[in-house]
Amino acid sequence: MPGKEKPKRREVPFIEILKQSAKIIWENKYLLWFGFLIALGSPGSLNYSGGDNRLEEKGGAAVRFFEAHPGIVLAAFIIVFAIGIILFLISLVGRAGLIKSVNLIATKKKSSFKNGWKDGRKYLGKLVKLFLLFFLAVFAIILVLGIPVIYSVMTGSWINAVFVGILAVAIFIPLIFVLALTNLYAGFYIILSELNVWPSIETGYNLLLKNIKNSIIFGLLLIAISVAAGIILLPAALLTAVVLIPTGTLLFFLNKIIFTIFLVFAILFFLLVLLLVSSVFAAYKTTAWTLFFREIAKTESKEAEKVPEAELVKEISPTPVPSGLGGPENA
Repeated sequence: MPGKEKPKRREVPFIEILKQSAKIIWENKYLLWFGFLIALGSPGSLNYSGGDNRLEEKGGAAVRFFEAHPGIVLAAFIIVFAIGIILFLISLVGRAGLIKSVNLIATKKKSSFKNGWKDGRKYLGKLVKLFLLFFLAVFAIILVLGIPVIYSVMTGSWINAVFVGILAVAIFIPLIFVLALTNLYAGFYIILSELNVWPSIETGYNLLLKNIKNSIIFGLLLIAISVAAGIILLPAALLTAVVLIPTGTLLFFLNKIIFTIFLVFAILFFLLVLLLVSSVFAAYKTTAWTLFFREIAKTESKEAEKVPEAELVKEISPTPVPSGLGGPENA
């Protein structure tokens, strides 16, 4: 409207949010158990590299074993798949419980692991539906972008395949970024505003559009923190390797049985440390995103209050205010 200045958006206190997240975790250490549950259901990133023909020999042996014992292999696959599904569902409950607990702590209300777990279970169904919708969306994107590349390869047009492949990657990365953050904010709206799945997706997408710059900055800050943590932990990892590798080599030549036992314990120790570090960062990252979401959702709700009543009538679906942010709570 002429003569009226648009209200200036309040700056997001990124550093304060990061500091407050660490403080909340430090003062409420039970939140690390939620981080542990989240880490249990998160995919690992262990890499194996081998540059000789023994890999092919092992692959051939695996194929022969599968052909000789298909029932055992199928049963093992089903068991591993079922365990993966269970751990994933537990991680969803843990994430919801952590978000709910952090929200209560931020509003100076009492919280505990037991109550957080109980609250987290209430949202499991909706979070599973949300995950399935975004999984199908990602699958559809990969399918649509991948078909032209596959067709170009099958027809022998390698130059065209490279060009189309680069174009597909250029389209895929921003789409996945938007989908991932929409999924993140939709989850917050499900847990903190009691919204159903589709309204949470619409509201989360609208919130992202209004805060895309701040979302990118905050995401990059968390990536920078994870890289810095990795650099800090690298000397400890190298020191551990310096101790374990010579010890393992010596035991290998002295006694194969003792070496096997040592190897098993070394692997278990490595996995335990990896799980511990992942739990801490999962708890911190989820806490930070929760506080960031509260900040931008609160900002949006305050700006919505400044809109004249005549303009509010035009709004199709106003952004719901998560409980505890100072605005009206959703039923």
